[in-house]
Amino acid sequence: MAHDEVEIRAVLDTSAMLSYARGHVHVGELLVEIADDGAYTGLPAVALLDAYTRVTDAPARARLGVLATLPSVAVLPLDAGEASDAAAIAPLVKGDLARAHAVWAALDHGAYYLTSEPHLTPTVVPDDQVHSIPADDI
Repeated sequence: MAHDEVEIRAVLDTSAMLSYARGHVHVGELLVEIADDGAYTGLPAVALLDAYTRVTDAPARARLGVLATLPSVAVLPLDAGEASDAAAIAPLVKGDLARAHAVWAALDHGAYYLTSEPHLTPTVVPDDQVHSIPADDI
């Protein structure tokens, strides 16, 4: 799928993907709302890779696999030109390449930035674009 042909409404960072992998409902609810509007949720490939390195149990790993293959989810690649552009974000996130890719993707698509770690979001992302995901179900 060509990503410029679809609307990426939200981008998940690693922490939001991990929330989904742990089985918390918040991300899933947002995915459904976005899909109902005919839009997509983006998973930056570098953040997805980071999430896979952080899950240790089979069910969480399986949920990440499901997340990446949902019909209304697009894994966002990072080609050479995009890598160069996203690299400018790296110093703003203390070299966290997964976060840099997620922040850059959210800005590039004009999408919401979904995170369980809003305090780590750089100020280049407008406050009204940051959607905080609870770390745990209430």
